[in-house]
Amino acid sequence: MIPLLLACDPYADWPAPGSYFPYVYQPEADVEAYEEVAWETETWTPEDDPDQLALYLLKAQMHRPGAPDEVVEHFAGQAVPPLAGAPTISAVGDVMWVGDNWSHFADGAAALLDGSTRVGNLETPVSALHSTEPGALGLYAFNAPDTMLEGLPLDLVQLNNNHSLDAGDDGLAATLESVAAHGYAHTGVDAHRALEGVAWHAYTWGTNVRESSAFELFIEPFGHEDPIIDWHRVARDFAEVEAQHRVVLLHWGYEYEYYPRPQFMVAAREFIALGADLVLGQGPHVVQPVELCSVNRPEVVPGVGACSLRTDDGEPRTAAVVYSLGNFATAMATVPCQVGIVASILLDEGGVAGLGWEAVATVDGPEVLPLDSLLDAADYAAESARLDEHLGRGWRR
Repeated sequence: MIPLLLACDPYADWPAPGSYFPYVYQPEADVEAYEEVAWETETWTPEDDPDQLALYLLKAQMHRPGAPDEVVEHFAGQAVPPLAGAPTISAVGDVMWVGDNWSHFADGAAALLDGSTRVGNLETPVSALHSTEPGALGLYAFNAPDTMLEGLPLDLVQLNNNHSLDAGDDGLAATLESVAAHGYAHTGVDAHRALEGVAWHAYTWGTNVRESSAFELFIEPFGHEDPIIDWHRVARDFAEVEAQHRVVLLHWGYEYEYYPRPQFMVAAREFIALGADLVLGQGPHVVQPVELCSVNRPEVVPGVGACSLRTDDGEPRTAAVVYSLGNFATAMATVPCQVGIVASILLDEGGVAGLGWEAVATVDGPEVLPLDSLLDAADYAAESARLDEHLGRGWRR
């Protein structure tokens, strides 16, 4: 009977749990010192170590294009179903302090966000109680005037990220008031929410200002090599918000790295196993690839090139992870940091049914424009070609 039972097991060809990529991989050798710099917010003290700060600034200029061989091979093998029909969601990454043109900075890119729900990460307080001048709140602390919200082409904003407390609790309270006054829904502060049939959950790996807060910001230590993430808390959060689909917004990932490290890939699989249909990441300030994950499809054997999971409910579906959308709006100087993507996602009863991407760039003004409108400039043309290779043209809109 034992051989017969094994023959009937549709998962018999699967490797033992935890024995395959991304749980097991070969780390890179001969990595440059600046590429090793990887602060997460619990240890973010750039002013305390001049040598580390110098390496961090070098990384901000040079970036980290490499990754372990398995990571590069994994994403090169991804087949992403292109979008067919109107998207359910339009998603952008970090909306940062831009310095001017507050009411109209996003006008040139607004038409690209045509999903039923448009979402992005607001990575600056918008507090009328505090200065908006750079440096006034600290070396890496920011605050924008609430006129920034007048032209932001979003319906839902994530408010928990490493800059949430740049202006303290009173600055966050003022931001919540401004966001509500301008008609935006929000998630990531004190509660998750359902909107348009989708449960929106948001988590961050910490705040740069580490004083205690009266607000619940849903902090989890994604940056640790062996993270002690409270998956029981995440499961409870999921259970508290009922909806047809579930999207997780994550502020995570090491800055200026073109690929996610495997520890983040493992965490993404945990979110999907708990019920997420879509994981949208931001924080690295550069675009990282996407992967499709098959759930309860035994014919897809997990490993390099294939994300495949089993869950107790046995229901087959398709989930997706966009590891980093890059910056939607920024005052950062390098072209890869000035460029982000608008991700378009179609959800149906089987999970993620199609995806599309378009690139945008923040240019002098400042204003956010479609990258395709800037290709006469050699640096933008080169970045456009790099993204075609990095993400794949097959699902570009």
